Amino acid sequence: MVAHVLACAAEHDKGGPGEPLVHLHITTPGGPEYWLYVEARPSASLKQLDALLRRLWLECCSHMSEFRLGRAELSKASRIGDLKQKGRAFDYEYDFGSTTSLTGQVLGSREGSPGRHAVRLLARNVPLPWVCAECSKPAVLVCSLCADSAPSTFCRVHAPDHPCAADEAFLPVVNSPRMGVCGYTG
Repeated sequence: MVAHVLACAAEHDKGGPGEPLVHLHITTPGGPEYWLYVEARPSASLKQLDALLRRLWLECCSHMSEFRLGRAELSKASRIGDLKQKGRAFDYEYDFGSTTSLTGQVLGSREGSPGRHAVRLLARNVPLPWVCAECSKPAVLVCSLCADSAPSTFCRVHAPDHPCAADEAFLPVVNSPRMGVCGYTG
């Protein structure tokens, strides 16, 4: 996928003068099934990357977040270009109560014209095939109280039979590592 994304990004450039661009791979620790490939201007801030991550995967209740490089917290005013060393890894956390952790890595850079966006999504994983714990049909709901244990995903027919149904604990099945957490609905 990396080779395709790097080649395909250039085919979707918006015209105009070329400029340096940084490619990032974002994933979840221990959960490589969720991934994003992102391209950014070196002058883009981590705050702009944070906004993209919130829009695509995370935002539910305006929780705080942070970027870290090793043990050092990075200011959101920091530029993505400061991370541009190939292979450089960073960590990101959203919501310090029911935390969603991500890791990012610099894949490289290229010359291109991304248009008006300082940070743009190039590719993401396809939605995972969650199935109902009762009938194996596609799941549409996840029990937020049981999300860390099985069974927690259900079709609309079997969700009312789940013991937590009376607690209104269901959230939609979505393409995000934050599925079933807090009030995240995608």
